[in-house]
Amino acid sequence: MNPWSTNPCWQNFSSLYREVVAAQEAPNEIGLYHHLTASLYFGMAALEAFLNQQMREHLKSNTQEAEIFATLRRGRITDKLRKWPAKILSDNLPISEQAMEFLVLFNEVRGDLTHPKTNGFDIYTRLEKIEPEAVLLSVAEYIVCFYQVRGENFPYWLFGWNYLNPSHDTHEIIIIHNQQFMFSLQGLGFNVPGHEAFAAEQWQKQNMSSFTGYQKLKRSMESLGHCELKNDRFPYQPKLCRRWWIKEHHKSCGYVSQEAIKRSLEFDA
Repeated sequence: MNPWSTNPCWQNFSSLYREVVAAQEAPNEIGLYHHLTASLYFGMAALEAFLNQQMREHLKSNTQEAEIFATLRRGRITDKLRKWPAKILSDNLPISEQAMEFLVLFNEVRGDLTHPKTNGFDIYTRLEKIEPEAVLLSVAEYIVCFYQVRGENFPYWLFGWNYLNPSHDTHEIIIIHNQQFMFSLQGLGFNVPGHEAFAAEQWQKQNMSSFTGYQKLKRSMESLGHCELKNDRFPYQPKLCRRWWIKEHHKSCGYVSQEAIKRSLEFDA
């Protein structure tokens, strides 16, 4: 089975992260705007996939499949973003006004790039003002706030890192539960509980249940110069990787010194 098919939101968000990194590191403007445009597509696709999944779960117990399909198919993404949380959660999202305004803007620019109706200069003027990181953070904030209202911890893959699932001659990526993410944070060098289930759950409630917690942990992970440490005794053990799409990176990303780990750590539970 294609690993992407397991979770369309994860697929599109992971692709969004990849495009944002590529846009930030682009060597020229054509590369920057190519990857920035792609980030708009994947960002809005991730949100719609997420909302469709949540609405399907909400309706499936007492609604026929044909009606569910029609509900998911109808309507604009901006209407879903604004109205569906109240229908699904019976509450509004604590998302910032700026993030919602950004999401509306991103969708408008994405639509104009897909179906240009002018000479194009005005469209690209709007595109040039968009920061790649703002696309990632706005999409992540919306999804994190959804989990926050539901009283659940958000999934680790909203940081953009993924688990490599190595085989003899390739590295695929897979979704793993948040408990394994705790062990990976330990492997990265952070002082977090992993083996004690209750302490690990409490840590997640404190650090992985709000957008404030998301931002703090994201900054700490970005300060690292390495991925989860690899173990030669277990070469096929899944490991958390920040550049999971680069084949050459897989060979060395988890081989670093303990001194390098200590120098790079900024996060303390």
